[in-house]
Amino acid sequence: MSNSTRTKLWVGVGASVLLGSSAASWADPLVSDDLTQGPDSLMLAHAEQGGEGGEAGHQEGGEGGEGGHQKGGEGGEAGHQEGGEGGEGGEGRAAADPFSVFAYLNASAGGEGGESGEGGEGGEGGEGGEAGHGIDASNPGIYYTNLAMMKGHLAIARELYQEGAQTASQPHFGHPLEEHYEPLESAFETRGVRSFEDRLRALVDQAREGGDWREHADAYQAALQAIDVAMQDVDAELRDDVAFQSRVQLVLLRQAKHEYEEAVDNGQFVNVPEYQDGRGFMLTARALLEQQAELFRASDETTLEELKAAYDDAMAAWPSAEAPQAPVMSHGELSSSTFKLESLLGRY
Repeated sequence: MSNSTRTKLWVGVGASVLLGSSAASWADPLVSDDLTQGPDSLMLAHAEQGGEGGEAGHQEGGEGGEGGHQKGGEGGEAGHQEGGEGGEGGEGRAAADPFSVFAYLNASAGGEGGESGEGGEGGEGGEGGEAGHGIDASNPGIYYTNLAMMKGHLAIARELYQEGAQTASQPHFGHPLEEHYEPLESAFETRGVRSFEDRLRALVDQAREGGDWREHADAYQAALQAIDVAMQDVDAELRDDVAFQSRVQLVLLRQAKHEYEEAVDNGQFVNVPEYQDGRGFMLTARALLEQQAELFRASDETTLEELKAAYDDAMAAWPSAEAPQAPVMSHGELSSSTFKLESLLGRY
């Protein structure tokens, strides 16, 4: 999709409370009124799915829907390698599915399979959510990472709000609800996770009122805590698996890189909200590493320290919530910067 046609607008949040009540020491604290944008095609896709396109006419792995968009590409192996060539798309840009790293957890592969072994609504072969994107939320890796992405949206939203960009922050507050909650809703029901739509909506409504951030801090924490509870539903043994956690970060990193590529064209920003999305996902990935530091240290202490430094290097592309006057890095420079980070995550 060309950058000029992207209308998705997102906003930032301070990452110091990115992961709920346990603040990540790394996480520091973007612009439309439209809160009904559908899920990002890369973010919510699953390479093995061929669900029917919904309202937005997108279809993953199959024929393009009404909008004529097609995101092809075969997922890579179950490991960290993201293989496969993207199919031909009406938008001229196809991307491999970042969630392919969780293929080993599909029910058909003998994985946890969402503990129920059944695909939720919008799963394999089913129809997607409002924008027509399917999520195989029966896969615990996809389920868990989409919840982490909710935190990324809230992180950048809060950051923008606190920096005085309240208008820019509004869509970002709404994206966890509009882009992730609905596609995951059937998975919540299957897993017996208590609905938290009301908490997400309360935060959106409060943020719209403006005022000092302290007036909304409780609603923000309530939303984060509800997301945390939903994430805890994934089997503890899997959550404590360093390979699983490294893959979660890897997906967030690849999505952030994709957002940056959509934001920059010919050396200038053409879609600032995408830049902001990328920053939110990077803040989340980095904070997850901090939260899981002991797990990573026990596996490979040297690599953990290298990972922290590699995150700092990659974050140079996103120096602030509001985009700088000109991009700090080109697409190629960002790819070079994130190569080491991906390689380090691949060690686990």
